[in-house]
Amino acid sequence: TSIFEKDFDGLKIIKFDKRINIIDVGASDGISVKYFLNNLDVNKIICFEPYKQYTKILKKIKNLIVKPYAIGDKNCSRKIFFPRYSLLNFKYDLITYAHYEIKLLKHFIKDFKFRKNLTIQSSNLKIKKVNKLNYKIDLIKVDTNGFEFQVINGLLKVIKKDLPAIIIEINKDSKKIEKILNKYKYKSFYYSIYDKKFSKKMTRNCTNKYFLQKKHTDDNLNANNQW
Repeated sequence: TSIFEKDFDGLKIIKFDKRINIIDVGASDGISVKYFLNNLDVNKIICFEPYKQYTKILKKIKNLIVKPYAIGDKNCSRKIFFPRYSLLNFKYDLITYAHYEIKLLKHFIKDFKFRKNLTIQSSNLKIKKVNKLNYKIDLIKVDTNGFEFQVINGLLKVIKKDLPAIIIEINKDSKKIEKILNKYKYKSFYYSIYDKKFSKKMTRNCTNKYFLQKKHTDDNLNANNQW
């Protein structure tokens, strides 16, 4: 029920209305969902997760709306790459490490053990654009191993309408995402697990970047009043 990314604790000090609605893009096996349910006052969580084995797990959790597909800024098909371990007659796909760019995948698996049993596989993933949601969204979480920019572009209507808090895995497109969200008066922060507050400075153990509106912070928590 805990999450390995400790900078998620920044969510605990964000000002939310009661009973919030969350979009979780790249919900995986529900590790972030469990964090939300244990630490926030949740009404509904809309999970976007294309991997069938993960969606089976997600559907067993209450208060979730599970969308079994990937989302982006247009309807299309993209090739993804993922590592596969082979041992005897057993094959295990490490879908958690699936990436849209083979170079990034090779970087992340370069220190894996038993490399001789490891191969890189690929498959085509269908991606949909979100047209409409029936809930006011208070929080968006995006962790898609390199596809975050396209996801944010695809959710701009929701973002413009509801101005939710946004937490995104740090990636190569972080500056492009920040430029887009600045148009809607978002400020970007990191959460320091040592100081237990938001900061403009990235510290060790930061794996995510927060994009917040002024309404999300108290005066004593708003990253040294940098609004």
